[in-house]
Amino acid sequence: MSTEHHHQQQPQPDDMSAATQPAHGQGGTTEYNAEAIVDLRRQRLRPSPGSGGPLEPDGAVEDPDEAIGDLEESIPDPYGVGQHNLRPDTIPGDDGHRARPVVLKQADGVDTDPAEWGWRGRVNAFGVRLRPPRDGSEVAYRRAVERIRQPLPGTPVILVANPKGGTGVTPVTIVLANIFGVHRGGSVVAWDANESRGTLAARAAVTTDTEPTVVDVLANARALCSPAADASSLARYLRLQPTLDEVLASDHSGRLEVIGRNECAAIMAVLRRHRSMVVIDSGDNDRAEPFSWSVDNATQLVVPLVCRRDVAYMALKMLDTIAADGRRDLVTGAVVTLAAQSGAEPAAREAIVGALEHAGITRIVDVPHDPVLAGGERIVWSRLAASSARAWTQVAASVADGLAEALTRMSAPLEAAYLPDSYRTPSSLDPQRCRRCTPDDTHTGTRCGSGCPSANVAVPHHGRPYGERR
Repeated sequence: MSTEHHHQQQPQPDDMSAATQPAHGQGGTTEYNAEAIVDLRRQRLRPSPGSGGPLEPDGAVEDPDEAIGDLEESIPDPYGVGQHNLRPDTIPGDDGHRARPVVLKQADGVDTDPAEWGWRGRVNAFGVRLRPPRDGSEVAYRRAVERIRQPLPGTPVILVANPKGGTGVTPVTIVLANIFGVHRGGSVVAWDANESRGTLAARAAVTTDTEPTVVDVLANARALCSPAADASSLARYLRLQPTLDEVLASDHSGRLEVIGRNECAAIMAVLRRHRSMVVIDSGDNDRAEPFSWSVDNATQLVVPLVCRRDVAYMALKMLDTIAADGRRDLVTGAVVTLAAQSGAEPAAREAIVGALEHAGITRIVDVPHDPVLAGGERIVWSRLAASSARAWTQVAASVADGLAEALTRMSAPLEAAYLPDSYRTPSSLDPQRCRRCTPDDTHTGTRCGSGCPSANVAVPHHGRPYGERR
């Protein structure tokens, strides 16, 4: 076999220099085919004249890799950029970094604070600083409070729902609002989203003399969302509680018109403008418009249960409907509270927990039976049993974790896209007669002018009743 194909002709130095010379084309024009190769790794920045160092010539310099060979240890160079490019101009000292933790260090964890519960708490009352066990219930409670206080951007909406009556939807709404109000410093609203005549305000700890409702918020919705609205203007329509949360009561006027989706959107626009968290009592009518609106706009779902098969059956039917309507994320991230009940069979609890886990629910929290919540009296947070308060604090911590996970998947808007209208509400159940209106106009709700008091329903300023707007 000939060796001509195995040995390639090596270019001679004259040929290499000729390759870098300009070639002359037709008409005497010069054509550059290539430029001399520059090895960037062998280049070195020249010091400035003011640095005092000697200027080096533009010619070749010593190998930069050899110039730094006297370093005690080389800098890792996995990408081959060269040690001279990795080495900093000046190596700062470590004195500043060592001094920072001494001046301002991280705060100690909650497990280092003195114990307040049990015999350690009683001993600490005399000036001793005994710490609680790291795996004890007191440290678990403190960590739950930290989870409740975690950052939650936007205005998250917590929906408490169960279509089966008597499961504790209203008490759970009040308790969650109390806990978030205590540990987050207020700006929490418990909203009774029943169509009419909800009992949330009746179970709250305190009420006000004027007893405002959602109708009052709707009557001033546009003004409350205006740029000139005062920061505390919404407070006159809410009922402040001892735990710093507030209650927005449902309509109790007895009028024929009920709250619908448009009204819920207007109320939420006001609450989002002035408050940082909303806890909704959905009521027990899962076919009502406020219920469906709350499901569409909820950030976190809380389902209160008792250890009864019929209650669990209705809750599972509700969860299936919510998932079928496109809110599967709301179902899988739901927090279920399972309240103890006297006479409940262990097999029933196991069946309920198994059905919930089969539906994709993993946050199931057991809560004890509390007479304050089970009765029909007003709920005062400070009067709950210690075991009940600790258990519901764990529930609120699980809700806060679910809110944090849900809010990471969405971006909270900085500006509301919906600006509600103002609504005119009647002063009493019996409509006032207007001299310019006929009996037929009064019966149909038609008004003769903007100042006519004859309408017996609350309508927005553009004159269309609720029913015509849906």
